[in-house]
Amino acid sequence: MHMNDDAVRFLVRHADDDEVSTSEYWRAHKPLFRINEDGTFEGNSVLGNVSETRSLFHAIFHRIFQLPMRRLARQYRDLNACEKIGRTVAHRRGQQFTYDSLRHVFTLALIRHHREDVIQGSTSLVIGDGFGMMASLLLESHPSNRVLAVNLTKSLALDLAYLRRAFPDAQTALVVDRDSMQAALENPDVRIIAVQADNAHLLVQAPIQLAVNIVSMQEMDLPIIRGYFDVLRNNPSPSTLFYCCNRRFKTSNFEEYPWRDGDRILEEGICEWSQQYYSSKPPFMHKRKYGNRVVLHRLVEMEKVS
Repeated sequence: MHMNDDAVRFLVRHADDDEVSTSEYWRAHKPLFRINEDGTFEGNSVLGNVSETRSLFHAIFHRIFQLPMRRLARQYRDLNACEKIGRTVAHRRGQQFTYDSLRHVFTLALIRHHREDVIQGSTSLVIGDGFGMMASLLLESHPSNRVLAVNLTKSLALDLAYLRRAFPDAQTALVVDRDSMQAALENPDVRIIAVQADNAHLLVQAPIQLAVNIVSMQEMDLPIIRGYFDVLRNNPSPSTLFYCCNRRFKTSNFEEYPWRDGDRILEEGICEWSQQYYSSKPPFMHKRKYGNRVVLHRLVEMEKVS
């Protein structure tokens, strides 16, 4: 088990190792960015939009174009409180509150709208987080929340580096086997548990009340996705809520994920805030094409294995 900043350094040293869980998509994109020893990165990362430019001009620009986007999540009663959490996290991480930050806030608001109980004092799993943003929102939502973060090694290094920025005092453990996972789960001071994707089977030991995946399962091969679904159905928590937001078809097909008739759907459909985005290029507000590029989302209470 590796703790705190040593966990980040370990992941950086092994960032370019071969991993069984890597899809062809990630084999092509992994070499496009490089991680430094301090957890910063260089190059072209497809993990999300993280801007450390925080001038007044940029803040105003983002505010102007985020206002019309907020209508896409206005039905969620805790939207304002969730945005406050998001802005607090962005400030602590030393970054601008960007379009990607807003999308993650919308996700938090959706989950809280349906099941606020799973955001309070729970153990959550974030699968393939982008720069640890969703994990950061969950940790900030309640002081006793614990988050498990699983990702490919290179991406996981970035997740932990940004989580350490936002929560420097939170004990962080990178687990590598069943014994270290159990030790981390039994230590009440450990709030962040990191798992490399090739060790994802260890997650079944954790009582996962909530799991979140935002636009990264779409880049996984179907057998890897099945493994995560098995974890969600077999972990020791009596109930596991899962929010899944991915393209209908990319590397894998959303509708071919191993859903079950016994899964209780709380919300599903087209994720409108993933179909629209803004940028500095005219006409500033853009819409993505539909068809196979449509982004679907679903919040379900998973049918558990009895």
